[in-house]
Amino acid sequence: MSLKKRRRSGSLISAHLGGIRRALLEGEKRPAFLAFLDSSLPAKQGIYALYDKKKRLYYSGKASDLAARLNQHLKDRHAEDWDTMTLFLVAKSSNVAQLEGLVIAAARPPGNKQKPKIGQDLRRSLKRYLRADADLQINDAVYPERQSSADTLARRITTKKLRAVSQARLAHVIGISQPRVSQLIKENAIRRYILGAGKRDAVLLLLQKAKS
Repeated sequence: MSLKKRRRSGSLISAHLGGIRRALLEGEKRPAFLAFLDSSLPAKQGIYALYDKKKRLYYSGKASDLAARLNQHLKDRHAEDWDTMTLFLVAKSSNVAQLEGLVIAAARPPGNKQKPKIGQDLRRSLKRYLRADADLQINDAVYPERQSSADTLARRITTKKLRAVSQARLAHVIGISQPRVSQLIKENAIRRYILGAGKRDAVLLLLQKAKS
């Protein structure tokens, strides 16, 4: 019996496919996996979740064509951060943007930076309704978290700027070897390494001196 025949009429989520390794999109089974998605699923649109190697939710998104969207995530800024995926096939009549927003607002995946579409925010109304000292019980932050000054400064560190400075000086500031710096630049992973190692301020100073 086909999946289309088994699904319930009027169901919001028509099917799901969980715990799928990204290797199915990259390895020798790729053609068979894509053929399965194309022929066996009743609809291509839906919500997907990407998990890191520790099985933690990293990113959630929506797509009108799930296979095509997942292919993009093999090469975009999220490419190195996920290992497993789960797909939720959604009925054509459903508002996938709102479903995506619901997942993002509830789970707050670290890879999602956009503000979710989840209707009207009632926190201000609640504050007005409650007495004044209740303000402390309501979080002012609207997802995603407002960027701190540290986040803003981190944005000044770009791969393009890092390629322009001396690799020897950059290696000295970061505290690693020059060959390692070259490797990280080649893999487009130098910025992530700097921020993860807590060397943001030192590298910002180096970039500032290089600019002057």
